[in-house]
Amino acid sequence: MSIGWVHQPQGLASGDVRRYRPTKGCAVPGGLRHDKGAGVSFLDKIKGRVEKAKPVISECAIVVRPLPLIADEVIDAGPDFEFKVVFDPTDRHLRQIETAERLELLKGPFARGAVVILAIHKPTDRAIGKMWLLTESPISGDGKRGLLPIQMAKDEVFLFDLWVHEDFRRNAVGITMSYEMGAAVDEYFPEKRWVYGYAHKDNEASMQLMWLVYGMWTVQEIKEIQFGDYRVGVVPGSDHPKFGPFSKKGRHSGDGFQMPGRPRSGEGYRAYHHPEGFARRTVDNTAAEVVTVDNWMWVGPEWFDNEHPTGSDGRPATPETLPRELELP
Repeated sequence: MSIGWVHQPQGLASGDVRRYRPTKGCAVPGGLRHDKGAGVSFLDKIKGRVEKAKPVISECAIVVRPLPLIADEVIDAGPDFEFKVVFDPTDRHLRQIETAERLELLKGPFARGAVVILAIHKPTDRAIGKMWLLTESPISGDGKRGLLPIQMAKDEVFLFDLWVHEDFRRNAVGITMSYEMGAAVDEYFPEKRWVYGYAHKDNEASMQLMWLVYGMWTVQEIKEIQFGDYRVGVVPGSDHPKFGPFSKKGRHSGDGFQMPGRPRSGEGYRAYHHPEGFARRTVDNTAAEVVTVDNWMWVGPEWFDNEHPTGSDGRPATPETLPRELELP
Protein backbone atom coordinates (compact mmCIF):
# COMPACT_ATOMS: atom_id res chain seq x y z
CA MET A 1 0.00 0.00 0.00
CA SER A 2 1.13 3.52 -0.49
CA ILE A 3 -0.66 6.81 0.01
CA GLY A 4 1.65 9.56 -0.87
CA TRP A 5 3.24 12.42 -2.67
CA VAL A 6 6.27 10.40 -3.65
CA HIS A 7 5.36 8.65 -6.90
CA GLN A 8 4.68 4.93 -6.65
CA PRO A 9 4.20 3.28 -10.05
CA GLN A 10 1.49 0.88 -8.93
CA GLY A 11 -0.34 3.39 -6.73
CA LEU A 12 -1.64 2.79 -3.22
CA ALA A 13 -1.50 -0.99 -3.18
CA SER A 14 1.98 -1.46 -4.62
CA GLY A 15 4.75 -3.16 -2.70
CA ASP A 16 7.53 -3.17 -5.28
CA VAL A 17 8.95 0.30 -4.76
CA ARG A 18 10.99 -0.46 -1.66
CA ARG A 19 11.81 -4.16 -1.49
CA TYR A 20 12.55 -5.57 1.96
CA ARG A 21 15.66 -7.71 2.08
CA PRO A 22 15.97 -9.59 5.39
CA THR A 23 19.69 -10.20 4.93
CA LYS A 24 20.59 -6.63 4.01
CA GLY A 25 20.98 -3.47 6.02
CA CYS A 26 18.50 -1.42 4.05
CA ALA A 27 15.80 -1.59 1.44
CA VAL A 28 16.50 -0.52 -2.12
CA PRO A 29 14.28 0.71 -4.93
CA GLY A 30 12.76 -2.19 -6.82
CA GLY A 31 14.64 -3.17 -9.94
CA LEU A 32 18.05 -2.20 -11.27
CA ARG A 33 18.08 1.28 -12.75
CA HIS A 34 19.35 1.60 -16.31
CA ASP A 35 22.01 4.12 -15.38
CA LYS A 36 23.68 2.07 -12.62
CA GLY A 37 25.41 -1.26 -12.18
CA ALA A 38 28.51 -3.05 -13.39
CA GLY A 39 28.68 -3.74 -17.10
CA VAL A 40 26.22 -1.01 -18.08
CA SER A 41 27.40 0.73 -21.22
CA PHE A 42 27.78 4.48 -21.49
CA LEU A 43 24.95 4.56 -24.06
CA ASP A 44 22.64 2.63 -21.73
CA LYS A 45 23.45 5.08 -18.94
CA ILE A 46 22.51 8.01 -21.18
CA LYS A 47 19.30 6.24 -22.23
CA GLY A 48 18.43 5.63 -18.61
CA ARG A 49 18.92 9.27 -17.67
CA VAL A 50 16.85 10.44 -20.64
CA GLU A 51 14.09 8.01 -19.68
CA LYS A 52 14.10 9.30 -16.10
CA ALA A 53 13.89 12.89 -17.32
CA LYS A 54 10.61 12.24 -19.11
CA PRO A 55 7.65 13.62 -17.13
CA VAL A 56 5.16 11.08 -15.82
CA ILE A 57 1.59 12.38 -15.45
CA SER A 58 -0.94 10.60 -13.22
CA GLU A 59 -4.54 11.43 -12.41
CA CYS A 60 -4.97 11.49 -8.65
CA ALA A 61 -7.83 11.62 -6.18
CA ILE A 62 -7.39 13.69 -3.02
CA VAL A 63 -9.22 12.00 -0.16
CA VAL A 64 -10.07 13.07 3.36
CA ARG A 65 -11.66 11.99 6.63
CA PRO A 66 -12.26 13.61 10.03
CA LEU A 67 -10.01 13.39 13.08
CA PRO A 68 -9.72 12.26 15.80
CA LEU A 69 -10.27 8.57 15.16
CA ILE A 70 -12.71 6.88 17.53
CA ALA A 71 -10.36 5.96 20.38
CA ASP A 72 -12.34 2.85 21.32
CA GLU A 73 -11.61 1.25 17.95
CA VAL A 74 -8.31 -0.53 18.54
CA ILE A 75 -6.66 -3.01 16.20
CA ASP A 76 -3.54 -4.91 17.24
CA ALA A 77 -1.24 -6.62 14.75
CA GLY A 78 0.02 -8.96 17.47
CA PRO A 79 3.02 -9.44 19.77
CA ASP A 80 5.54 -9.80 16.92
CA PHE A 81 5.16 -6.14 16.01
CA GLU A 82 5.90 -2.81 17.64
CA PHE A 83 5.40 0.69 16.28
CA LYS A 84 7.50 3.83 16.39
CA VAL A 85 6.51 7.47 16.15
CA VAL A 86 9.59 8.99 14.52
CA PHE A 87 10.47 12.70 14.46
CA ASP A 88 14.14 11.91 13.74
CA PRO A 89 15.50 11.42 10.17
CA THR A 90 18.53 9.60 11.63
CA ASP A 91 16.46 6.85 13.28
CA ARG A 92 18.07 3.47 12.60
CA HIS A 93 14.83 1.71 11.62
CA LEU A 94 13.82 4.54 9.28
CA ARG A 95 17.20 4.26 7.57
CA GLN A 96 16.47 0.59 6.86
CA ILE A 97 13.65 1.44 4.44
CA GLU A 98 14.53 4.92 3.18
CA THR A 99 17.57 5.91 1.15
CA ALA A 100 20.12 8.33 2.59
CA GLU A 101 19.35 10.65 -0.33
CA ARG A 102 15.65 10.85 0.50
CA LEU A 103 16.24 11.38 4.21
CA GLU A 104 18.67 14.19 3.43
CA LEU A 105 16.07 15.81 1.16
CA LEU A 106 13.40 15.56 3.86
CA LYS A 107 15.38 17.07 6.75
CA GLY A 108 13.60 20.38 6.16
CA PRO A 109 10.10 18.86 6.39
CA PHE A 110 11.21 16.99 9.53
CA ALA A 111 12.31 20.28 11.08
CA ARG A 112 8.87 21.73 10.28
CA GLY A 113 6.83 18.90 11.80
CA ALA A 114 6.96 15.81 9.57
CA VAL A 115 6.57 12.51 11.38
CA VAL A 116 6.78 8.86 10.35
CA ILE A 117 4.92 5.94 11.88
CA LEU A 118 7.02 2.78 11.52
CA ALA A 119 6.05 -0.86 11.94
CA ILE A 120 8.84 -3.03 13.32
CA HIS A 121 8.97 -6.83 13.08
CA LYS A 122 10.42 -7.63 16.52
CA PRO A 123 11.84 -11.11 15.81
CA THR A 124 14.08 -9.71 13.05
CA ASP A 125 14.35 -6.11 14.33
CA ARG A 126 13.38 -4.90 10.87
CA ALA A 127 11.18 -2.02 9.73
CA ILE A 128 8.47 -3.56 7.55
CA GLY A 129 5.98 -0.70 7.25
CA LYS A 130 5.86 3.09 7.14
CA MET A 131 3.39 5.95 7.05
CA TRP A 132 4.51 9.57 6.59
CA LEU A 133 2.54 12.52 7.92
CA LEU A 134 2.96 16.24 7.24
CA THR A 135 1.53 18.61 9.82
CA GLU A 136 2.25 21.86 7.94
CA SER A 137 2.01 22.87 4.29
CA PRO A 138 5.13 22.38 2.14
CA ILE A 139 7.13 25.48 1.28
CA SER A 140 8.60 26.70 -2.01
CA GLY A 141 11.21 24.23 -3.23
CA ASP A 142 9.70 21.19 -1.54
CA GLY A 143 8.64 19.82 -4.94
CA LYS A 144 12.22 18.65 -5.51
CA ARG A 145 11.94 16.76 -2.23
CA GLY A 146 8.94 14.79 -3.49
CA LEU A 147 6.23 16.87 -1.84
CA LEU A 148 3.27 18.14 -3.84
CA PRO A 149 2.20 21.75 -3.14
CA ILE A 150 -0.78 20.99 -0.93
CA GLN A 151 -2.06 23.96 1.07
CA MET A 152 -3.45 23.06 4.48
CA ALA A 153 -5.46 24.92 7.07
CA LYS A 154 -4.19 24.84 10.63
CA ASP A 155 -6.45 21.91 11.56
CA GLU A 156 -5.34 19.64 8.69
CA VAL A 157 -2.59 17.05 8.15
CA PHE A 158 -1.53 15.05 5.10
CA LEU A 159 -0.91 11.31 5.13
CA PHE A 160 1.45 10.02 2.44
CA ASP A 161 3.67 7.13 1.46
CA LEU A 162 1.93 4.34 3.32
CA TRP A 163 3.76 1.08 2.64
CA VAL A 164 3.80 -2.41 4.15
CA HIS A 165 6.14 -5.15 3.00
CA GLU A 166 4.29 -7.76 0.99
CA ASP A 167 5.18 -10.57 3.42
CA PHE A 168 3.24 -8.86 6.22
CA ARG A 169 0.14 -7.51 4.51
CA ARG A 170 -2.20 -10.07 6.05
CA ASN A 171 -1.10 -9.27 9.59
CA ALA A 172 -3.20 -6.09 10.06
CA VAL A 173 0.02 -4.07 10.11
CA GLY A 174 -1.27 -1.32 7.81
CA ILE A 175 -4.53 -0.71 9.66
CA THR A 176 -2.71 -0.86 13.02
CA MET A 177 -0.27 1.80 11.78
CA SER A 178 -3.27 3.96 10.90
CA TYR A 179 -4.61 3.75 14.42
CA GLU A 180 -1.17 4.46 15.87
CA MET A 181 -1.07 7.50 13.59
CA GLY A 182 -4.35 8.54 15.19
CA ALA A 183 -2.86 8.10 18.66
CA ALA A 184 0.22 10.16 17.69
CA VAL A 185 -2.01 12.96 16.38
CA ASP A 186 -4.08 12.82 19.58
CA GLU A 187 -0.95 13.27 21.68
CA TYR A 188 1.23 15.64 19.64
CA PHE A 189 -1.24 17.47 17.40
CA PRO A 190 -4.60 17.43 19.25
CA GLU A 191 -5.87 20.49 17.36
CA LYS A 192 -6.01 18.61 14.04
CA ARG A 193 -9.48 17.80 12.69
CA TRP A 194 -8.86 16.50 9.14
CA VAL A 195 -6.43 14.10 7.48
CA TYR A 196 -5.84 14.12 3.71
CA GLY A 197 -4.38 11.36 1.55
CA TYR A 198 -4.22 10.59 -2.15
CA ALA A 199 -4.06 7.77 -4.66
CA HIS A 200 -3.92 7.26 -8.41
CA LYS A 201 -7.43 7.03 -9.83
CA ASP A 202 -6.63 4.08 -12.07
CA ASN A 203 -5.74 1.92 -9.07
CA GLU A 204 -9.13 0.52 -8.14
CA ALA A 205 -7.74 -1.45 -5.20
CA SER A 206 -6.28 1.74 -3.72
CA MET A 207 -9.52 3.65 -4.05
CA GLN A 208 -11.52 0.81 -2.50
CA LEU A 209 -9.04 0.57 0.37
CA MET A 210 -9.42 4.21 1.29
CA TRP A 211 -13.17 4.22 0.77
CA LEU A 212 -14.07 1.00 2.60
CA VAL A 213 -11.24 0.57 5.14
CA TYR A 214 -10.02 4.07 5.93
CA GLY A 215 -13.38 5.78 5.48
CA MET A 216 -11.97 8.55 3.28
CA TRP A 217 -13.92 10.26 0.51
CA THR A 218 -12.73 12.15 -2.57
CA VAL A 219 -12.68 15.90 -2.08
CA GLN A 220 -10.63 17.01 -5.11
CA GLU A 221 -8.83 15.65 -8.18
CA ILE A 222 -5.51 16.73 -9.69
CA LYS A 223 -2.94 15.62 -12.25
CA GLU A 224 0.42 14.87 -10.67
CA ILE A 225 3.59 15.33 -12.72
CA GLN A 226 6.84 13.67 -11.74
CA PHE A 227 10.41 14.16 -12.99
CA GLY A 228 13.04 11.61 -11.99
CA ASP A 229 13.05 9.92 -8.61
CA TYR A 230 11.66 12.69 -6.43
CA ARG A 231 10.71 15.96 -8.12
CA VAL A 232 6.92 16.35 -8.35
CA GLY A 233 4.34 19.01 -9.09
CA VAL A 234 0.77 19.57 -10.24
CA VAL A 235 -0.26 20.17 -13.85
CA PRO A 236 -1.54 23.79 -13.92
CA GLY A 237 -5.32 24.00 -14.08
CA SER A 238 -5.84 20.29 -13.39
CA ASP A 239 -7.37 20.86 -9.95
CA HIS A 240 -11.12 20.37 -9.76
CA PRO A 241 -13.31 21.42 -8.19
CA LYS A 242 -11.62 24.79 -7.77
CA PHE A 243 -12.06 24.70 -4.00
CA GLY A 244 -9.69 22.51 -2.06
CA PRO A 245 -6.13 22.01 -0.83
CA PHE A 246 -4.66 22.24 -4.35
CA SER A 247 -6.56 25.36 -5.40
CA LYS A 248 -6.20 29.06 -4.64
CA LYS A 249 -9.42 28.91 -2.66
CA GLY A 250 -10.07 26.38 0.05
CA ARG A 251 -10.20 25.99 3.80
CA HIS A 252 -6.58 27.22 3.85
CA SER A 253 -7.56 30.56 2.27
CA GLY A 254 -10.48 31.29 4.61
CA ASP A 255 -12.97 31.31 1.73
CA GLY A 256 -15.07 28.63 3.41
CA PHE A 257 -14.61 25.78 5.82
CA GLN A 258 -16.73 23.10 4.22
CA MET A 259 -15.28 19.73 3.19
CA PRO A 260 -17.32 18.83 0.10
CA GLY A 261 -18.31 15.33 -0.91
CA ARG A 262 -19.03 13.64 2.41
CA PRO A 263 -21.62 10.85 1.94
CA ARG A 264 -24.65 11.62 4.09
CA SER A 265 -26.68 8.59 3.06
CA GLY A 266 -26.45 5.32 1.16
CA GLU A 267 -23.56 2.85 1.02
CA GLY A 268 -20.86 5.39 1.83
CA TYR A 269 -22.49 6.79 4.96
CA ARG A 270 -20.75 6.17 8.28
CA ALA A 271 -20.48 7.74 11.71
CA TYR A 272 -17.04 9.17 12.41
CA HIS A 273 -17.54 10.16 16.05
CA HIS A 274 -18.59 8.29 19.17
CA PRO A 275 -22.20 9.15 20.11
CA GLU A 276 -21.22 9.83 23.73
CA GLY A 277 -18.37 12.22 23.01
CA PHE A 278 -14.62 12.16 22.50
CA ALA A 279 -11.79 10.25 24.18
CA ARG A 280 -8.10 10.65 23.54
CA ARG A 281 -5.92 7.61 22.91
CA THR A 282 -2.29 8.64 23.27
CA VAL A 283 0.82 6.65 22.36
CA ASP A 284 1.07 5.41 25.97
CA ASN A 285 -2.49 4.06 25.84
CA THR A 286 -2.58 1.75 22.84
CA ALA A 287 -3.06 -1.95 22.25
CA ALA A 288 0.22 -2.14 20.34
CA GLU A 289 3.67 -1.42 21.71
CA VAL A 290 4.66 2.12 20.68
CA VAL A 291 7.97 3.98 21.05
CA THR A 292 8.51 7.69 20.31
CA VAL A 293 11.84 8.80 18.80
CA ASP A 294 12.44 12.54 19.04
CA ASN A 295 16.17 12.98 19.65
CA TRP A 296 17.16 14.94 16.55
CA MET A 297 15.93 18.52 16.75
CA TRP A 298 16.56 20.64 19.85
CA VAL A 299 16.06 24.26 20.84
CA GLY A 300 19.72 25.27 20.36
CA PRO A 301 22.35 26.56 22.81
CA GLU A 302 21.10 30.15 22.74
CA TRP A 303 17.84 29.06 24.43
CA PHE A 304 19.66 28.31 27.71
CA ASP A 305 20.55 31.04 30.22
CA ASN A 306 24.07 31.50 31.52
CA GLU A 307 22.76 30.43 34.94
CA HIS A 308 20.19 27.88 33.82
CA PRO A 309 18.06 25.80 36.23
CA THR A 310 18.84 22.10 36.43
CA GLY A 311 16.29 19.30 36.15
CA SER A 312 16.03 16.17 38.29
CA ASP A 313 18.25 14.34 35.79
CA GLY A 314 21.08 16.81 36.42
CA ARG A 315 20.85 18.27 32.93
CA PRO A 316 19.76 21.79 31.91
CA ALA A 317 16.02 21.88 32.52
CA THR A 318 13.19 22.30 30.05
CA PRO A 319 9.49 23.06 30.70
CA GLU A 320 8.87 19.31 30.56
CA THR A 321 11.59 18.30 33.02
CA LEU A 322 11.16 21.14 35.54
CA PRO A 323 7.55 22.36 35.66
CA ARG A 324 6.42 24.69 38.42
CA GLU A 325 3.09 25.96 39.64
CA LEU A 326 2.28 29.57 38.95
CA GLU A 327 1.62 31.51 42.15
CA LEU A 328 -0.74 34.38 41.50
CA PRO A 329 -1.45 37.15 44.04
